[in-house]
Amino acid sequence: MYSKVKDFLTDDDFINYVLGVTPQLASQWECYFKKHPEEMADAEEAKAILLAPANVTCDFSIVENKILKDRIISSIKDFSDIL
Repeated sequence: MYSKVKDFLTDDDFINYVLGVTPQLASQWECYFKKHPEEMADAEEAKAILLAPANVTCDFSIVENKILKDRIISSIKDFSDIL
């Protein structure tokens, strides 16, 4: 179970859900949040961070920020190769 914003920000499925990569992920996460409504606030904060302009601050270090950015870009490339 997720308990922190960072958990969502480091979950590839959540990242792809927020970016709208596949409709199946939207359905999967909607079901998840129906079962765990207490996690919606953290998920919404994570979503806002993912969709925010690049200059928004969060509690990641510079290294963590770069690693996350690289993972997101890699994930997008992986899905675009599949499609």
